[in-house]
Amino acid sequence: MNELETRTRGRVKFTKSSGENPGLIAAADVVRDVPVMSNQYPLLNLIQIPFVFPSATVGSRVIAQLYSEFSELRDELSDTKIVGLGTGALMALFSSRAWGPIRTLEDFKGARTRSLIPIDGAITALGAKPIHVGFLEISQLLGTGQLDAAVLGILPAHMFKLAEGAAPYCTIAGDLSMTMHPIRIYMKWDTWNKLPPDIQRVINETGPANSDCWYAIHSGMDADNNLLEAIEYIKQKGELVRLTHEELKRWHQVMQIPQDSAVRDVEARGLPGRRFFNRMNELVAEYY
Repeated sequence: MNELETRTRGRVKFTKSSGENPGLIAAADVVRDVPVMSNQYPLLNLIQIPFVFPSATVGSRVIAQLYSEFSELRDELSDTKIVGLGTGALMALFSSRAWGPIRTLEDFKGARTRSLIPIDGAITALGAKPIHVGFLEISQLLGTGQLDAAVLGILPAHMFKLAEGAAPYCTIAGDLSMTMHPIRIYMKWDTWNKLPPDIQRVINETGPANSDCWYAIHSGMDADNNLLEAIEYIKQKGELVRLTHEELKRWHQVMQIPQDSAVRDVEARGLPGRRFFNRMNELVAEYY
């Protein structure tokens, strides 16, 4: 927002609100959200396949480049005017004080785990039980024993103070994210169409397409910079568990079936799921 206000010399100004209030979201001209709980965006959901991305810095560049290269991704997101597209920071597996630390597949078996629709198959393959709960309920349910574990970003886990309360154990997949959330900033088409062409041009110059666009670079770096404080908090107040190389290989092997299934499901909808997933991995290797 600050960048656009500066680039437009104050001709565009923002009034900010936050939260999950449906009324506020419906009334807003511009929304920043995390579209992870539906099958509305099948190609975008492939971003969430576990153990692919090492950081938001890489993830945001990858997703912006995919948006540039794949017209199918642009088409499925065309219900709104996308002005920024990136990924969140590192995500991990948090286990409750009662369940204990998760260091192996055996430790995870049977755990009632906060999950999301696109990764339910992966959670099941790993031996746990996927459960869908409200984002703001996670901490309470871990504390009351209704959840044993949760797939969650390290930044919100810090915000929820999980390490000193409901879930002190944080398991990370080596240098890779347990899954990765796509994050978008969109503008309603009615709002976009009312803007003068020169203002539209300034907004388009910041993103969302191409790995070197302003938004992809800055949003990824910002997320990763905030991550350092959150990881230190977990180390001080809880326990950071890093899967060993051999253990991570076991998790990867188990993941092959649900990963292939997710790609096939996208292909079955007439979309280039395999080509998209392969290109995504090529870009991760290039930017890492």
